[in-house]
Amino acid sequence: MLIDIERYMPKSLPDVVFHSATEQEKVEDIVQGYMPFPFSGKNGILLYGMWGTGKTTLARLLPDAIEFGKGGEYSNYEYIACKQGVAGPQMMKKIDDIAQFISHTYSGNHYFVIDEVDNLTDAAQASLKSVMNTPNTIFILTTNHIDKIEQGVKNRCHLVEFNAAPIASWLPLAKRVLSDMNVSVDDEKLLAVIATCKGSAREILTGVVRVGLKCQRAVKVPANIIY
Repeated sequence: MLIDIERYMPKSLPDVVFHSATEQEKVEDIVQGYMPFPFSGKNGILLYGMWGTGKTTLARLLPDAIEFGKGGEYSNYEYIACKQGVAGPQMMKKIDDIAQFISHTYSGNHYFVIDEVDNLTDAAQASLKSVMNTPNTIFILTTNHIDKIEQGVKNRCHLVEFNAAPIASWLPLAKRVLSDMNVSVDDEKLLAVIATCKGSAREILTGVVRVGLKCQRAVKVPANIIY
């Protein structure tokens, strides 16, 4: 049986498995408009935490979610991956050039998703801090190393911790995957599998699918049986 892992990736905010209810509430308050955003010099959201927890996935979902909360339908965000050696000045010029045009979003804001922002040099981060002052811009940043982010950049952002979620938070997704595979596994066994993945969404999905395939092989004919 071929398993399409992409099918189980979050497609909207309710699909996201958060580190904690507190961090989820921070994001929802911004998206739903309870927390004015941009406001008081803060026009960024910085998602920080360990590898594999879904920061980039959430970062890509946030522009549309924020725009929808403001009454719009889409964000048309610019995605920038900060790989090692990325040219900071060229990147800042690109952002500045885009921001000079009128945005066609409902809110009039330009959205920029900047992945692994800690890969930028100190000079590039200082430039980013300045370009974040551009009116009608919203920045969604991710990092695995919050300690490497320039203080001025952090000060312009709402900080959202995105580390490993409690293992029980993954049970609904795990059961959905197994249900689609036409097998069932008891919660205790699933929690044990999830625990070995140390919060990595990729590893959790892989581990659950592996358990499902093992169950299918054991019965040869797929069936809803608890193992």
